[in-house]
Amino acid sequence: MFTGIIKLIGNIKSIATLSDGLEVVISCKTDDLDMSIGDSISVNGVCSTVVAFNDTQFTVHYLQETLRVTTFHKMAVGDYVNLEPSLTLQTKLSGHYVSGHIDAVGCVMMLKKNDPWGVLTIKFDNKIAPYFIYKGSIAIDGISLTIAELTETELTCHIIPHTFEHTILQYYDIGNNVNIECDILGKYILKAVKHGVVGANNVTL
Repeated sequence: MFTGIIKLIGNIKSIATLSDGLEVVISCKTDDLDMSIGDSISVNGVCSTVVAFNDTQFTVHYLQETLRVTTFHKMAVGDYVNLEPSLTLQTKLSGHYVSGHIDAVGCVMMLKKNDPWGVLTIKFDNKIAPYFIYKGSIAIDGISLTIAELTETELTCHIIPHTFEHTILQYYDIGNNVNIECDILGKYILKAVKHGVVGANNVTL
C-alpha cells in the first residue's frame, strides 16, 4: 500500500529478458527508500518487489501480465521513474490510499506549466469512467492527484510546482502513456452498490 507521494526519481539502468517477463535494474539512492529484500516499492505506480539492491540501485521483476496492463512494455534504458516506498504505520498519509495495481493506461493530451500552477489532461478508456468523480483522487504514474475537470474520456488535474520538480511530470510530452490507478475506496463502493450490498433496501456494509 502506498500514498501517492513520490519520494524520489529513479533511472532505468538495465533491462534483461526473463523466460516470462523482464528483470529491471533501477538506479537511485536506495537509502532514501529504507529498502530491504522483499519490500514493495511503487515504480511509476506499479507495486514492485525488491529482489536485490545495493547503495545505488535495486532490481525488480515484472511478469507478462504486468507488462500487458501497464506502460512497462515500452520501458527503455534511461527512462526516469517515480519511486515511493510502501506505507508504514508511521507514514504520514498526505495523498490517498494507492494499491499499486494499475487499472488502465492513459495518454497525455495536454501539459501546461503556468505560474504558479500547471495543468495536466489525460485521456482514458471510458470503461473506467465510473470510477472517477470531480474532486476525487487518482494516481497517475503513482502520483496522487485531484481531478479538477472530468468528462467521460478525459480528466484534468492542476499541478503545483513542487510536483513538477519532484516527479517525472517534468519529463512528460504530449502523447506519452501513463499508468492510471483509480481510487481504491471508490472501486469497492461502486461494486458494493452494483451487487446490492448498499442501496435503499439494504444499507449494511
